[in-house]
Amino acid sequence: MRDLIDTHRVRRVLIAVGALMAATLVAVPLLMSHHPQHSAKAAPSQHPTTTPLPLPSGAVTLVHGAHMADGIETGYPHTTIGAISAAAQYLGAVASTLDPDYAASLMRVAGDPDDASLPASLAESTVKLRRDLQLPASGPLPPPTSFQTTPQMYQLRDATADSVMVLLLTSSTFINTRGGIAQTTGVFPVRMHWTGGDWRLADIGGTGQDFSVLAATPDTQEAAGRGWKALIATVGGAS
Repeated sequence: MRDLIDTHRVRRVLIAVGALMAATLVAVPLLMSHHPQHSAKAAPSQHPTTTPLPLPSGAVTLVHGAHMADGIETGYPHTTIGAISAAAQYLGAVASTLDPDYAASLMRVAGDPDDASLPASLAESTVKLRRDLQLPASGPLPPPTSFQTTPQMYQLRDATADSVMVLLLTSSTFINTRGGIAQTTGVFPVRMHWTGGDWRLADIGGTGQDFSVLAATPDTQEAAGRGWKALIATVGGAS
């Protein structure tokens, strides 16, 4: 199984943090591997449909899921915007936590049930991320330590009725124990699979394709020129 962390690029974050300076870096701090038993295209759903879903042509206003489970929303509509909204929320959650147990719990809620290894894989990834950020591999972290990832723009690839790869352009902020701040941008390919009546996260980063050429500062002309479209957050949410 491939290493789940882009170690070289995380080290670039560490350099900025060690100097207690804010930096803008092109990095993907967290990647789930492509598992051998899980093909690049999501497995067919139990009740597959054949009609492709309509694709948005510009900025997308994110929709909420109908339910809450373990701190995240579930129950998204079977639409392309539903898939984008689920991908943005799930990635924001799993790429922000530094708690391996919670990371595994998130994947039990949001991950594709066709791949039972996802919770353990993300927990392992989170442990390695902590080590690469020079944090203890286990146990509580002293304040103000945090790692926050926010999806800000999107692109689509390989969209069908029950599967779509959502590319997400993100910004991440790491705050270390001394209050030092490092900021990164990243491109995450997120494979979404419609199964069991909801959009589930099938894979992050395991597509075998290099999307680094699309990296750009979110919400800039450069980003728009590389095909990125805005994500517009909504207030409120599931109860």
